[in-house]
Amino acid sequence: MYILIITSSYDQTSTHIINKYFNETNFFRLNIDKISNYIINIDGAGWTIIDENNNKLHNNEIKSIYYRKPVFPNLENYKPIYHSLIKKDILTLIKGLIETFPRTVLTKPSILEISENKVNQLIYASHYDIKTPKSYIGNSLSEYKKFCKFKSIIKPLSKAKITNDNSIEVFHTNYLRKCDVDISLTPIYLQEYIEKLFEVRIICINDEIYSVKIQCKNKLDWRRDYINHEYEIIDCPDNIKSFCHNMLKHYSLKFGAFDFIVNKQGSWIFLELNPNGQWLWLELSLQLDISNQIYKLLNT
Repeated sequence: MYILIITSSYDQTSTHIINKYFNETNFFRLNIDKISNYIINIDGAGWTIIDENNNKLHNNEIKSIYYRKPVFPNLENYKPIYHSLIKKDILTLIKGLIETFPRTVLTKPSILEISENKVNQLIYASHYDIKTPKSYIGNSLSEYKKFCKFKSIIKPLSKAKITNDNSIEVFHTNYLRKCDVDISLTPIYLQEYIEKLFEVRIICINDEIYSVKIQCKNKLDWRRDYINHEYEIIDCPDNIKSFCHNMLKHYSLKFGAFDFIVNKQGSWIFLELNPNGQWLWLELSLQLDISNQIYKLLNT
C-alpha cells in the first residue's frame, strides 16, 4: 500500500518525509506543477496515475493521501485567456480524486476551503473565550477610515498570490495607510496593531501539540524572514490548548498551524489558523518530531 502525496516538485516538506521514511513505506508523489509528466485515468473501475518512470498507481493501492502544497504548471505555451480554465479543470480533477477517497486524507480541499476562510475564523473566535485583535472585514470606506485613526494593519483576506503570465506577486500583511480608494468591490481585512513581546506558532496534530516561541526583528509579519529569527519551545496555557483542539474538531481537521502573539501584558492573542501551514523549519530548528506524528497519522 502507498501514501500518495499531492504537492509540487519544489515542496521540501514532502521531500523530507519521503526521504525520512523511504525504507518504511511506499510513497507515490504527484507534482501538480509537472502534471504533464503524468497520465491520470479515471473510469468505472476507479482511477490510476502513471508517472514519468512508468510507475503505475491504482486507487485501491493507496492507504492515505497527503494533500500538501500543489502549484499549477507553467502555462506560458497557452494563451492567457485559457489559463483560468486550465487551472480550474486541473483543480476539479484533483479535488474529485481526493474528495471521493474513502480512507485517510490530510486534508481534503473542501475542509481546507472552509477552515482557512478568515471570515469563518473571526466569527468562530468571537464565540469563544479567547482574545483577538480589534478587527474589521468588509467593504465600507468609512470603517476603513476609522482604522486609519490608530495604528492598524491590513491583511490578505484570501490566498495572497496573484499570477500574471509567468510572474507571481505575493501580498503580505502591511501597515494601514490612509487613502480614499473605492473598496466597495474589494472587501478588506483590518486589525489593530498590537505591540508584542513575541509570536507563537502552535502545531496541532490530533492530540499532540507543539508550541514554539518566535522572536523576530520584523515586528509586522515574521513570515517575511524565517532565517533571522530565534526559536524556543514554550508551554502554552491550558485555555489556549483547549481552544486549538476545539477549533480543529469544529472544522474536522487533524492538523492545524495556529498563530498567536503575546502582548506586553502577557496575554495570548489569536491571529489565525493555517489548516495546511508550514512546519518543517521548526522541526529542523528545534529537533521536533512533527513529521513522525504526520507519518503515523497517514498510516492509521
